[in-house]
Parts: sequence; structure tokens; C-alpha cells
Amino acid sequence: MRLTTFLCLGVLAQWLWAGVTASFLLRCLFVAEDGTPLTNVPAQADLIPAPPAQGGQSGTRGVTDSQGQLLVLLPNQRPWWVIAGVAGAAFFLDIRNHSPQPMVVKCWLGSKPSLLCRVDGDATKVALFLRLSPSPWWVRLPPFKDGELLLFNLPPGDHQLVLTPTQVLTYWSEALSLQPPVTVTIREGQITHITFRVPPLGTIEGRILDPSNHPIPNATVILSQKGFGQMSALSDANGQFRLDGVPEGAYQLLVTAADYEAVERPVVVKADAPLNLTVTLKPLQLGIVKGRVLGSDRQVVKDGRIFVERILSPSVRQPVGIWFWDADGRFEGKVPSGVYLLTAQAGGKRVSKQVRVEANRETDAGEWVLPQPAFVEGIVKSRIPLANTRVRAMVLRESDDPLQPQWGSIVAESPVASDGRFQLEVPSEPLAIVLFPFGSGKPLLQRIHPKPGQRVLIRFELPETGAIEGQVVRTDTGQPVAQALVYLLDETGMTVGQTMTNRLGMYRFEPLLPGRYSVRCQAQGLAMGFRHNVRVSEGSRVPVDFVLTVGGTIVGWVKTKREQPRMYVLVDADTNLMALVGRDGRFQIDHIAPGRHIVMLFRLGEQIATKEVFVKSGEAVEVEFELPQ
Repeated sequence: MRLTTFLCLGVLAQWLWAGVTASFLLRCLFVAEDGTPLTNVPAQADLIPAPPAQGGQSGTRGVTDSQGQLLVLLPNQRPWWVIAGVAGAAFFLDIRNHSPQPMVVKCWLGSKPSLLCRVDGDATKVALFLRLSPSPWWVRLPPFKDGELLLFNLPPGDHQLVLTPTQVLTYWSEALSLQPPVTVTIREGQITHITFRVPPLGTIEGRILDPSNHPIPNATVILSQKGFGQMSALSDANGQFRLDGVPEGAYQLLVTAADYEAVERPVVVKADAPLNLTVTLKPLQLGIVKGRVLGSDRQVVKDGRIFVERILSPSVRQPVGIWFWDADGRFEGKVPSGVYLLTAQAGGKRVSKQVRVEANRETDAGEWVLPQPAFVEGIVKSRIPLANTRVRAMVLRESDDPLQPQWGSIVAESPVASDGRFQLEVPSEPLAIVLFPFGSGKPLLQRIHPKPGQRVLIRFELPETGAIEGQVVRTDTGQPVAQALVYLLDETGMTVGQTMTNRLGMYRFEPLLPGRYSVRCQAQGLAMGFRHNVRVSEGSRVPVDFVLTVGGTIVGWVKTKREQPRMYVLVDADTNLMALVGRDGRFQIDHIAPGRHIVMLFRLGEQIATKEVFVKSGEAVEVEFELPQ
């Protein structure tokens, strides 16, 4: 969303804040070798941050329109790498310059490819993933066509490919693959050829039944190995499922279905012997809860839901699920024996009731009447644009922290209008009204306890703003670094601003609410720079300059005599410099600032070892972890 123009803040502030939130449209036009548009064909586009930018991966799946176009939404102004394609072809797009107008990129299958991938075997049973150096993200490529997949416009360098079963949707270091990742070297103007051979694969198929031999549809079948789910399938209307293209080996098969006990069993897959299973699930011993929800005018209230929580102790409740009532206000649900808290809510109308449920019995919860809501009208006084500022109403229980919402406690949420006004419909219970100013890690809150039908007026006032500004230069030349990426993070570590340096290496974040921030700076081929605990006060302009040097590299190896679950390493506690440990126990982290660093090894989220290293500019330092048996 583009921000409303506030002339008093100046063009620079408007441009900066718009850059954080604006989105842009990319049109990928797919054209066959003969120049005709590829219309009404399945197409895809995956987005990964263009290094050195960091962030998450996203994607679009759809069908090309009558002109052969696939529309792709770029979330913001950060530089993106886009891999777009159709069956048999994928195109690399380097999107670094955004335009307010939709950008059209022609993807012509008649152009010269960078890479030609072939499959020797049944291509319908496999999928191919690509990792472009130096990005950490694996992207699932479009399916093969006639045993071939062409990749166009790949950047020169060493990249990685890995072949997996077709039912593997995402790839990571512990994911199921048909062979280890292979490195391919792409050279400008040349076509690289690679052939993958599909190894012997097995099949798991069968039926999911209840004790009366009736099929159970929509049961989930998960195939796991080494403690990680690898492939999954759903049973159809006849209870049948199929997992195809499974490499030979030992696995665990887990079958779950609503209202049934889960079943897990070991299986061994062989290529020459399809595995046929019949899995019988026992029904859970459930009780039935029935009732009816009406409004205070005795009419049915639309768009309502019932939050179901199991009461484990006077202070502990376990979320169970959400039920909905039908057109005449009636609801029915099944749960195991126990005591439950049911909370019916529709907008600001809310009522709760405690019920005891016994197995194989029906409990009538009776007729519920939703009381009249209350209304909160508010105004936010601020000297900065209020884009992306929102307000939330939360029901308070005795021990609730208003800044840590519990399941089902958020009853209303709304953006704040550009003039600072907002309105919420809320229940007549103790509430916290919490304001979340964009770019600030410090929410503001007020507590109220309105009566049914009451209108409550509240007011928030944001303090005077400040700014962070600075220059980025190189250590070796003293010259300014243009187009360096600078990120602004709040106290929670959330990125609340992003900009690029100009030709003089200058950047600015303005306006900023008072508080404590961190600033991170990245430039291609240089070590990342950090500044923590940058304090902005009312009316202040805080200088934060970066002097970037050529970084070093940490190359490591984890030695162990037995196979380990997923591991990763993190450099220093206050950075996001990390790398996954490969199956061979090796890892590498580039662009490390010269100096002394702490390398931490994690296994399943738990820190298990640390090493201190000294990194020199332009050099690689080795670190070795040896794990006990």
C-alpha cells in the first residue's frame, strides 16, 4: 500500500516509508519457439532475495492468461531474484530496479539456454531443485517435459542441483533426495549439459479403513526418515493412497485422521516389490456437544465461531479447535472426555460457557445469547505517517500479558486511518486496547472494561520523532559505497525499514519514533556491518556510519562417528550470519568482518558447542567441531 502524502514531512520521508511497504507487479510473458504465446498452461514463479539482501522465499503458482502472461507480485522494493517457468523451461530474472508501472519480461523458449538438464528414467517420478550461488535458498524448478528441462539466463558461477522424488515439495539438508547435490558451472555464452539417472524406486500404496472396513477419506499419510517428515499423501473417497517414487530404505509411516487414533509403523521399501498396506484406525472415544447461539434480539448472528479449549487445571487451558454454527444458529462437535470452555464470538459479541463431556454421550450446552457489544472510538495524534499502524482489542484474563496474546483472546483488530482515527466493536469484558506504531518495538496500551452498548473514547499520542543517518565507505579505498543495502531493526529484531545508499554512500531513516534500534549494512563482496543499541530520542538525528572491509570466510567441519539430526552454525549471538551443516559435516560462511568471533554449533535448536576464531580480511579460517559418541 502506498502511503498518504504528508507534505510537512518532506519528499524524502515519503519516499523512504513508501519504499518499505510498496509492492510491484511483474508480468512474465511466456513465448514458444515459434513466437506464439503459451496460453492457458500451468506456470510458476519463485522469489528469493537477491544477495546480499536477506529475507524469506515466496512463490506464485497459476495458469497463463490469453496472452501467455503470469502475474507476479513483488512484495517490496528490495532486489529480487525470480525463477519463472513452465513445464520444460525456467528463466532466471534479476529484478533490482522497480517501476511503479507493471514490468513485462519476455520468456522466449527459442533463446539460447544456459543449462540443459536431461533425465534418464521416468521423469514423472522426480523433481529438480536449484540453488543459485551465493543464495541459501533451494527453488523447486518446473517439471521436466519429454525428459528435458532448459534453464535460461542463469548467472555465471557455480550453482547446485539436486534430484528428489516428485512428492518432495521443499528441499533442505535433511530432505529426501535421489543423490547428493551436484555442482554445475555456468559460463557466459555457453550451454552446460547435465544428465540425471533415476535410480530404482519403490511405491507405497494402500487403503485406510475403520474397524468396520469402511474407507476413511482425507486421512493424512506421512513418510518419515531420521525423524523428519519427507513425503505425504491424502487418502481419496475410497480410502486409497499412494506414495510414488520412494527410494529404497527403511522409513516410518504415520497415518492420522480426524476423530481417529493415529497409527505409526515401520516400513521397508524395495524397488522390485511395491508395498501394499491396509491400515485400520480405531475411532477415538468421543462425546458430542450440541447447542444453539442467538443474538440478543433472538435472531441468528452470522459469521460467528466457537473457540474450544480443554481445561487441564484452574490455570491451564489447551486449545482444541474452532467450531461454526449453521444457518439456524445450531452447532455440534465431538471431543474426548473432559471439561471444556466454549467461547462463542461474532464481532464484538462474545459469551463463554463451561461444559463437561463424557465419552459416547451427548451433552446439551443449551441456548446461548450473545450480549450487545460495546464500541471503542479512538484517535492517534502523531507527527509521522500512520501507515501500517494498527490497533488491537484483547480480552484480559487474570494472568494475561496484554503484549502476549493467548489463543482466542484477540477479539478485534483494525488499521488506523491516515487521520489517526479508528473504531472497534468489542465485547463487554475487561480489555486491553493495544496500539502498534509501525517502526516501533514499543506498543502503547490502555485498559478498559466497557458495558454492553457503551461507547468508549480513548486517545493515543505518539512522541516527537527522530532520525538515523550515515555514510557507508570502503576501508581499502575510502570511497563511498553506492547501492549498499541498509536495514533498520526494532528492539524485537523485526525489520522495520530498508533503503539503499546513494552515489555518495549516504542513507537516512526518517521519521523514527523514539526507541532503541539496530542497523545492518550489506554490500556485494564486503563484510556485513552492524550497529546495535542505537538510541533515538525526540528530535534527535543519530549518525551511524559504516566502514566496510573485504570480509573473510569461516570454513568448518563437524566430525562425528554417528549420523546427527539437522545442525547449523551461528556466528556471534547478535548477527544473523548462519549456515546449515551439510550431510558431509561441512559448512561455510562468507563475508565475515575481520576480528574475533564466536562460532556456535546448534543441533535441533540446542547449542551444543562453541569455538572462538580470528578472521582476517580476504582469508579463510578453519574451525573444527568433534562431537562425542
